[in-house]
Amino acid sequence: MGRNIVIFYDQTFPFSGERPDQTFMYRTEKLAKVVTADELKDTVANDEIDCLVNMHGPYFPKNAWIELLTYLKTGKGFVHLGGIPFRIPCHLENGKWVTEREQTAHHQLLNIHEALEVSPAPIEQLKHNPDIPVFKNQEYLFTVEKTYNFILHVSKSSAIDKEMGSSGPMDARIFPLLKGISKDEREVAAPAVLIENMKGDFTGGRWLFVNQPLRNIFWCEKGTESLISWAHFTTKGVTEMWLKTNYASYEENERPTITFQLQSFASGRKSWTLHFNIKKNNESCFKKVLKTSASPQLNVQSFTPRLMLNQDSIKFLAELYRKTETPTLFVTGSGVWTAVYCKAENLLPATGIIFGRTGDHCQLLA
Repeated sequence: MGRNIVIFYDQTFPFSGERPDQTFMYRTEKLAKVVTADELKDTVANDEIDCLVNMHGPYFPKNAWIELLTYLKTGKGFVHLGGIPFRIPCHLENGKWVTEREQTAHHQLLNIHEALEVSPAPIEQLKHNPDIPVFKNQEYLFTVEKTYNFILHVSKSSAIDKEMGSSGPMDARIFPLLKGISKDEREVAAPAVLIENMKGDFTGGRWLFVNQPLRNIFWCEKGTESLISWAHFTTKGVTEMWLKTNYASYEENERPTITFQLQSFASGRKSWTLHFNIKKNNESCFKKVLKTSASPQLNVQSFTPRLMLNQDSIKFLAELYRKTETPTLFVTGSGVWTAVYCKAENLLPATGIIFGRTGDHCQLLA
């Protein structure tokens, strides 16, 4: 039993959406520890927890808030299902849980300044994000519902002390995991998002939010597997990776130097395998396999491919793998890089961008 994963669910506690049936909870209890509202306060104070799953949407027991906030500051995993997180506190009154008015004070402490409702009207279908394939083949578990747009405040420090406002580094980044697609193929909503904390009070914490009600179609065997897989995903912590060249532009026949750097914001060391491929006019001209590791110490590695730049189209493809219970492709990124000639009559073309993400996490930028 995965006792490092704790799921908060209470039959007597307020709930958002359709409640899971007994069969779903029976399957879940074999894979994680399920606690009630009365048990939540003492349970989250346990240092052995790796992930907390909140199934009650915006509702939470007010008497457990300090312990919940303390847990999130440890940089461990968190999964939230249904509605705006920590929006409606509840307290016991004559043996029953009573809801209070909606409040923003609690989730604002998590850098979520506000959450605005997003209409489901333009959504025709739901698609997972292929760059972070956590929800791959799980789209059918969800119905089209109203969701919420997070307004984040993740920059709290100022790079210029004497000026007003926060102009310092971002403490966290947000990415869509499940997208609402309109009839004309536009991305109009993100019912499920990922927040990864690289700095600040919640450094290392990976938070997964499903900001819509779940219906009976989710409470099945596949839904159990998905929920537990999301929880394991958040326990991996945050690792940041960068892929970049030594210059933004080059003269003809120059050779670029590629730099790959990574840093983990969780404790311990994790091994990664990078498969790097450069294609010239869609034909592979350079391949390299790089084995490396991520730790709290910045790891920087560089190499110079046997490649002379010219006006041909150059495409980068990087795939990152990490050994887990099942082999998983974690990152795929690609971009086009056009060689730049320093001639007075030519404008400088924009450099291509590589961006990808994943499973055990990483951010890949060039």
